[in-house]
Amino acid sequence: MSEPDLSDIATYTRAWQMLRTAHDRVVQRLGAALYRDCALAINEFDVLLYLRSHARDEVRLSALLDAVSLSQPALSRLVARLEERGLLARSGAEGDGRAIIVCLTETGTALIDRAIAIHARAVHETLTSKVSDTEQAALLQTLSQIGR
Repeated sequence: MSEPDLSDIATYTRAWQMLRTAHDRVVQRLGAALYRDCALAINEFDVLLYLRSHARDEVRLSALLDAVSLSQPALSRLVARLEERGLLARSGAEGDGRAIIVCLTETGTALIDRAIAIHARAVHETLTSKVSDTEQAALLQTLSQIGR
């Protein structure tokens, strides 16, 4: 990785501002739509989405920290709320008395499937509909490289 050309601070500042603006717009629209149509906050959506995409796996509670930017205690409270709503179930891990396994319930699966469609619509309307297919592919590739 090369050192940044600090004589071009304006470019880095603009890149940061544009990334934040795009992110904020998607989050605002998505958050409103998820809450209105599914009574989900974005962090709740992220947890349910993670569980949906790992439905064949035994997911430990600690693995959900990859899905959300929350502390362990905040994540535990969020999972407890989702369990109270009947969207997921917790159980002890076989052979490890301290580990907790988390999985979607049928109700949780139905809700996240509905929320995924809302998510796709919000991302499309806010972000991808504004660029060509070629630009979308380049954006996805760039974001994939940044996210590594």
